[in-house]
Amino acid sequence: MKQLFLLITLLFITNGILSQSLTQKNADKFYNELAYIEAIDYYKNLVKTDTPTEANTRRLAECYFKIYDFPKAEEAYKNLNTKFANTITENDLINYLQCLKYNQKYNEVQSVLTLLEQKRKENLITKNHAKHVNYYKELKKDSAVYKLINVEALNTENAEFSPVFFGKNKSVLFASNRRNTSGKNKTFSWDDSYFIDIYTSDKKDSLKFTSTAPLPKTVSGVYHDGPVTLSSDEKTLYVTKSNIITKKIKGVLTNVVNLKLYTLKKDSTGKYSKPESFPYNSDDYSLGHATITKDGKRLYFVSDMPGGFGQTDLYVSEYKNGGWQKPENLGQAINSEGREMFPYVYEDGTLFFSTDGRAGLGGLDIYFTVPSLDAYFEPQSLGYPINSYSDDFGFALNEDLKTGYLSSNRPGGKGKDDIYFFRANEPLLGVTLSGIVIDESNKELIPNDWVYLKDKNKMIIDSTKVNAKAEYMFTINDPTKEYFVGTKDRSKYYEQSIAVGKLQTGDNKKQIGLFPKYKLLCTVTDAKTNTPIEGVKTTYIDKASSVSKTYNTDASGMFTDIILNKKPGDKLEFTIKYEKEGYITVEKSYEIPLAVNTIIDLKEALQKPELGADIAKIIQINPIYFDLAKANIRADAAKELDKIVKVMQENPTMTIELGSHTDCRSSKSYNLSLSDKRAKSSAAYIVSKGITKERIVGKGYGESKLINQCECEGKKTSSCTEEEHQANRRTEFLITKF
Repeated sequence: MKQLFLLITLLFITNGILSQSLTQKNADKFYNELAYIEAIDYYKNLVKTDTPTEANTRRLAECYFKIYDFPKAEEAYKNLNTKFANTITENDLINYLQCLKYNQKYNEVQSVLTLLEQKRKENLITKNHAKHVNYYKELKKDSAVYKLINVEALNTENAEFSPVFFGKNKSVLFASNRRNTSGKNKTFSWDDSYFIDIYTSDKKDSLKFTSTAPLPKTVSGVYHDGPVTLSSDEKTLYVTKSNIITKKIKGVLTNVVNLKLYTLKKDSTGKYSKPESFPYNSDDYSLGHATITKDGKRLYFVSDMPGGFGQTDLYVSEYKNGGWQKPENLGQAINSEGREMFPYVYEDGTLFFSTDGRAGLGGLDIYFTVPSLDAYFEPQSLGYPINSYSDDFGFALNEDLKTGYLSSNRPGGKGKDDIYFFRANEPLLGVTLSGIVIDESNKELIPNDWVYLKDKNKMIIDSTKVNAKAEYMFTINDPTKEYFVGTKDRSKYYEQSIAVGKLQTGDNKKQIGLFPKYKLLCTVTDAKTNTPIEGVKTTYIDKASSVSKTYNTDASGMFTDIILNKKPGDKLEFTIKYEKEGYITVEKSYEIPLAVNTIIDLKEALQKPELGADIAKIIQINPIYFDLAKANIRADAAKELDKIVKVMQENPTMTIELGSHTDCRSSKSYNLSLSDKRAKSSAAYIVSKGITKERIVGKGYGESKLINQCECEGKKTSSCTEEEHQANRRTEFLITKF
């Protein structure tokens, strides 16, 4: 009997060992095949023994964690920490921390954070939490800021997430693992759910959607497809696709879910091309969940490629020289040892993303950051109830900055992941309008002025007084509306209203330039080279008041001044004399009717004295007229000849040939004789004004130097207009010496 008892005992022990060995084999098999639900039953039995292994205890916890059974995952990680405290890994503790948050056990979070810090002092998760000790209270204190509504028209009992709107916000793409009619409804052994596909739906309003259907087979593959993002022109689709790759890990064949990013181009008929692999995809790591900036130059995505900070990190790739550049990790300002996922970039460049590596309420929480050059500002949480103790991700923001969509697996939804519409009391992202007030005539600051914010009808809706630095700022509550900013009429400046234009997230700059009642601006250049002339003495004389002012042009050939005591409708009459050594002095008269905000922008070209140059063109004298068939100097002609006298007085070494020309009408001999008499008469007038006769020669050319084709001598006839004939009747004052 004793021997029989011993034999039976040995038999039971042997059968127990064989049974345990088979259980281990099945547990590992299902685990390596990513069939976590099946694996759990076997690991539960293996852990129930008196001497469970650390590997089995860890894998049981991981299986619960991967199928989102966080109460049991928490219990399993707690057991792992109790029995294997010395060898528990940093990743184990991160998952344990997440379980506590998912289960809202915030009072126990600090103890796990302490264990993490003991493992590694430079842990980013502990540093992030240290900045916000009472974060869970802070994040929930403004619970009335948002209103969330389940978008039942899109959601099912399965998962729907990551909406992307297109077609002027009238349609949406989203990911879902709902059962469809494609005939490929295979399930994923991970959690026995269907594979993810991309769906499209038409938007009727914020909550109503119709005509939901999967994208064509060109987009969808065998396994998971989604989420997606679109280029701003909606011609390129970026889709994340998964494959299950079997790899040897420590000598054991193991299934690995590998994500890759693909691009598909849409042709003119709306059909998508075949998927093209993103150049940095790999079988050795995952890459996906992309979002692209409005200008198409920056692509953000998620990856667990080597060299990162945590489980998954955010990366960016720049589009340069016709291709995507090597991805760069966004650094520890964004990434942590946890999961950074689901990036979404708003059209102004603000980057939203989800993370479980910060002081959030639990699971993935949504944060945003504003890129600045090569750095990123400290990410800010969107707070409760946008963020919950469940996973919150797949964010999309409308232009009003107050409404949008997000995805969440929070309790109370229709399915595993649901799409929610949200409305905020205030813009999620701060929108301000600021700037300075300057004098447009001299670019100087105008401090202590009042600035007004106006609506599209230019009715004042807000006002502020600028500070000593001439700075102003308004907070904009509704950035989708049309605004103007400006000032009221003042004694020195006109009223100003400037269209603000499209407002972006953050601070929008708009400088207010006030025009003095009237601004005189004059630019003097070299007539031949068109380059600015510095140091031109310009004398301005107001004809009404006889007040004169003298200026000198600066390096840009310019001078400016403010003209006061004038109102719209007045006529400004003045003369300006331009003097510069080496150039012919010019004096011109102006008559300018004034309107509101008139800038008197004068341009003058000075010419150096050159042989053959026509003084008449340089100083722009009016035509010299004579009475019919006569050569005597009329009063109006004398006025113009006096201008020539003045030029010759200012240039005492200059000699001039005064040439008189006629048109073709009358005989050649008559025209030659008459023009010669007129030229000599004009020269004599100039001599009578004090110019020596050696410096001025009068010569008539008659019709010998016509400047157009208006010939009419002999058999030639002319069809020229009177204006064309008039062009030939001219007096020239050509420089012959200087």
